[in-house]
Amino acid sequence: YNEYKSYLRMKLIPETVQKKNLLYYAFIVVILGTPIWWYTTDTYRAALPRTPIYQLKDTKFVFSIPVSVCHDASEISQQRISEIIVSLKPYLLLKAPKPRRVVYDIQLALKQKCKADPFAVMFTNKVKRRRKSEVTDDGVLKMSPEKEISEIGDDIISYIDIQYLHNHVRAVDSPDIHADNQDVRNAMAAATSYNLLVSIVNPDPGEITVDPDIIKGAETYLKPFMDRLRDVATFTYQTQILRYIPLAIRPLKYQDYYYISEDNLPHLINPIESQLGTSTSNDINLVIYIVDERYLPLKLRSSNGDIRSSTSFLSPQWGAVLLHDTRNKTKIDHSETFSVLLPQLKQLLGLKASSSPHLNSKDLYLVKSRAALVHLIRSVETLNSLIRLIDSIPNMVIGDHIRDQVDAAIRNIEMSHTALMKGDLTTALRHALAARDAAETSFSDPSILALLYFPDDQKFAIYIPLFLPVGLPLLVAFFELIKEHKRAKSKIE
Repeated sequence: YNEYKSYLRMKLIPETVQKKNLLYYAFIVVILGTPIWWYTTDTYRAALPRTPIYQLKDTKFVFSIPVSVCHDASEISQQRISEIIVSLKPYLLLKAPKPRRVVYDIQLALKQKCKADPFAVMFTNKVKRRRKSEVTDDGVLKMSPEKEISEIGDDIISYIDIQYLHNHVRAVDSPDIHADNQDVRNAMAAATSYNLLVSIVNPDPGEITVDPDIIKGAETYLKPFMDRLRDVATFTYQTQILRYIPLAIRPLKYQDYYYISEDNLPHLINPIESQLGTSTSNDINLVIYIVDERYLPLKLRSSNGDIRSSTSFLSPQWGAVLLHDTRNKTKIDHSETFSVLLPQLKQLLGLKASSSPHLNSKDLYLVKSRAALVHLIRSVETLNSLIRLIDSIPNMVIGDHIRDQVDAAIRNIEMSHTALMKGDLTTALRHALAARDAAETSFSDPSILALLYFPDDQKFAIYIPLFLPVGLPLLVAFFELIKEHKRAKSKIE
């Protein structure tokens, strides 16, 4: 046994330079090279807060809607109003819509004065009909306290228009609602920024010499409208004049006027759209098309043959077009054009159709509410999509900056939800916008997108030319050493 050990020791310690070099190379490659290579090529993945993200997916956002309640002290006692408020609370919770992601909490608060900012209910006997409610010019809901609690509750829910919010929130989870609800179908997707492009189209500049005056018109009427929405999103606008674009549909003459059928209106947009230069989903187009005098007066006919009162039409999630008559005019009257286009812009932002070009406090509240709720839901969806994407690609690099963006998104979601529960819609919307921006920034980070198109077989194409020339000779040499060791062992035996 001792002779075998001494013989084995002599054989394992190479005496030739070639065998010594083999062991040196093996030591460098296996003991030093492999760990260094493993460490330097290891994929860095910053730890993301998965548990809070999963919890947010199941969170129901509590949306508190403040409603001021006031009364005429000479007609109704404060005790009676307090009794009505107490009785209304459970009824309103029962009757409010119940989407999957949101809980609507209508907060009734007794006030000394009624101010519709955004909602106020006044109980008084000075109403035209005691069984009916009415809304004053300043937006206050007036009703008699003698009505049944169920009737009062139904009137308040209709006045607040919770169904509007319910439809838009439900559309996030159920795209099929777009086919059922015209308001949702018309509205642009809630975004953090919009670009409005106001275009005047002159089909024949040689004959139509009216002054477009578009820059002044946009500054006078469009900019103040956008300024009122600065908390909702970042709005920018551009103006342009397009020429030599004829109507794609030739108007038909009937009696003393020309008309275009409502079914053909989408075809009017195609030649205009190709010249607009807009390409993103956040672009809103407002087009003023100056009609050639040959087709004036021009009217729009509905599918049932009725003549529409306006020559403008809305293209859902795209914009609005006004077919404008400039006969006997030297300059376009933009008080007239924007009085038509701004109500349609309100529809594109998700509001119901109305003839008013102005935004009242209720309009602003509903637009802000829609934006805040949709941004919150989209932020949560984006974060969960990011986690699924990371799990599907194990070698994806997750940098610290992505983790910081995810942390910022979660933090803003939580602060927005807290503000919603307190009824502070402005603060809730600000944090919701920040949350969506951070969530989408993390999901679309260039370091992530680059790995989406990097298949595993490319790794082999990179590593094989590097390791095969070094590793193959070492393996062959080691096999020879093993064979020699076996031969020496067999000789001893």
